[in-house]
Amino acid sequence: MSRPISLFTDYRSGENSLTNYCGLIFKMLYEENPKSFEEVLGALLPSGTNLTVGVNFLQQTKQRKSIPDLAITQRSFTIFFETKLTNWFYEKQTYEHIKGFQQETQDKILFLLSNFESDEPETQFAEQIKKAWEEDRVILQPISFEELLKQLKSVRSSESFKKVIDEFEIYLDTKNVLPRWKYLLDIVNCAGSFQEIEANVYICPDTGGSYSHRRAKYLAPYTNKRVTKIFEVRGVVSIQQELGEGNVKWNNSGEPEQVLIEEAREAIRRFEFRINENKTLPLQVFLLTNGEHTCFEKTSPGGMFGSKKYFWNIALDCQNSRELAKLLDGKSWNDFQN
Repeated sequence: MSRPISLFTDYRSGENSLTNYCGLIFKMLYEENPKSFEEVLGALLPSGTNLTVGVNFLQQTKQRKSIPDLAITQRSFTIFFETKLTNWFYEKQTYEHIKGFQQETQDKILFLLSNFESDEPETQFAEQIKKAWEEDRVILQPISFEELLKQLKSVRSSESFKKVIDEFEIYLDTKNVLPRWKYLLDIVNCAGSFQEIEANVYICPDTGGSYSHRRAKYLAPYTNKRVTKIFEVRGVVSIQQELGEGNVKWNNSGEPEQVLIEEAREAIRRFEFRINENKTLPLQVFLLTNGEHTCFEKTSPGGMFGSKKYFWNIALDCQNSRELAKLLDGKSWNDFQN
């Protein structure tokens, strides 16, 4: 049984609530400005897809046997969304959605909405996309919550709707469906472990508390009130006691997990005090790459409070550690308030 989109949802499933609020945003945008609604859909669809939303007013439109002075027409289209908290779409479910379109509908679109880790999720679904179009003339299009939010923020809208979008962004972030880790810099206090940093690893106990870390694309060692190098994090691996079971906590590089696990074990083996530490404690190993020199100083009194400091969204306009290092070079922490 279908249910209307509503402000007052009682869904208990996280995916159903997300779908409801995404639908509500689309509904509000359409009611405010159908043209902006059309622009968002056009930006989310594959390049070259033309989708007209609303009524068309045409003059002197030639028909088979006549030319009416005025034609008012509306193109028929249907859009389905399948929403997942993680990139875990079932092929059978997707197939049934595709077969569920009314055949007489002119434009049939199925969006797969999720927190995709890759920049081009179409690659993952290439075969299904081709099959959906060739067999059923359905446009199958995976999109991320990040891309959806980007397009919603890019169109012309009222100040009141912009405030709604800001609140929507906060909501999406609380549901962990926006890849904020891509723009996060994790600064770690590691005055005594620069040998590890020089070997492109950072190692610490995996015991939670002050040793827990948010997923981040960038990591920088801190000592003497400054950051002098910034790295990209390939992945973080937890190694149990005695070089035991390995578990990939997060994989930023897309490399095979077993490769990352073996590299993490080898990193521990390089340092005798880490081997001894691992006899009683699990360790987490940050595998680093692309170290770039910079000078990012803490100019406020005292040292760094705690074992780490996060700078959220500091790399919004950066593609890699080189660009971030250049952005921060010669700057102070106070220049980037969190």
